[in-house]
Amino acid sequence: MTLRISTAGLYAQGLQGMLRQQQHVARTQQELVSNRKLLHAADDPAAMAQSQRLDHALSSLEQNGKNADTVEHRLRSQESALSDVGSQLTRARELAVQANSGALSQADRKSISDELRAIRLEVLSIANREDGTGRRLFAGSRDGVIPFADSGGAVAYAGDDGRNLVEIGPDLLIADTDAGSDVFMRVRTGDGTVRGSVAAGNTGTGILQTSSVTDHAAWNGRALRLEFTAADAYRVVDASGAVLSSGPYAPGDSIIAGGVQFTLSGAPAGGDAFTVQRAPNQDIFATLEGLADAIEAPLALPGDQARQSNAIGTAIGDLSTAQDHMLSIRAGTGRRLASIDGAADSRGSGEISLQESLSQLRDVDYAEAASRLALQLTALDAAQKTVLRVQTMSLFDRM
Repeated sequence: MTLRISTAGLYAQGLQGMLRQQQHVARTQQELVSNRKLLHAADDPAAMAQSQRLDHALSSLEQNGKNADTVEHRLRSQESALSDVGSQLTRARELAVQANSGALSQADRKSISDELRAIRLEVLSIANREDGTGRRLFAGSRDGVIPFADSGGAVAYAGDDGRNLVEIGPDLLIADTDAGSDVFMRVRTGDGTVRGSVAAGNTGTGILQTSSVTDHAAWNGRALRLEFTAADAYRVVDASGAVLSSGPYAPGDSIIAGGVQFTLSGAPAGGDAFTVQRAPNQDIFATLEGLADAIEAPLALPGDQARQSNAIGTAIGDLSTAQDHMLSIRAGTGRRLASIDGAADSRGSGEISLQESLSQLRDVDYAEAASRLALQLTALDAAQKTVLRVQTMSLFDRM
């Protein structure tokens, strides 16, 4: 068998070898420049697919971090707003205590009621506060609305009861700011369990100092009415009119019936009545408005002073419960902020782990790649010398 080799064949074979070595050198140089050993899916399809999944996981963590920053800013803004509301309620309570004195003139009471109405407007302004990005803090899950509007002394809520759930980590959701309806509109009154009230037609000087539950099982949430059949005699009836207790009364006595205790001062008149019922919800704006109205009401009739004292005392209790309500919401806000801090630590650990796995899959080992490049350059140099030598030869040299 005879093998024929042409001069052109020798040249082509040498050129192809040199080009292969140049491709290898170019590939290694590209890996070193880009710090990537996975340049194309064909290089390692399985590794490329895995790296894409890791990239997606890292992108999700980055988005989670941005979400966490946004909700943290809003929660800190809410915490600041609630602190401001608490300060306003503290001042309102101080004014109520100051007003509950018979030594004040009508002008003094008018001045106090004016300040209370200014406090109410300030609380309304806080309730409509923005987070700095154009979104309202207390509109629930609704955007683009002013949540609270004052119309004729009554405040209406235009937001909703929802709270946006924001993903701040893998399978970790956290609630955004609280709905304004929960913060300002549905606030427990009285002591948070029961609330005492005074009949509008009372003519005596009896003042309901406190009302509280002494036996929850006996009370069972019923509305109870303390009626004075005479100035020195009483009876306690439930909503159906059944008499639960009756007896003589002396000023300063505490009356216990149906699991509830009434403590009065002053001298009730026959026909006066006091009611205790499950504490209803009331918006904080109505509480402040009612307190201001009670303080500036004229004291023309003998029983007006007692009615004013009862109204102010009731409002003081409502304000104290509202303060506790704000503190409770602030505590919930603090717990969510702590969860955000914990999620940040978890995201940091997860990101490090993902980056390490991704680096192992596609990042270049510089020591190995540099050694490989040196070897490839040596091979390329040898191929170039071989081609150069072949170019100077001819089959005629063998003749």
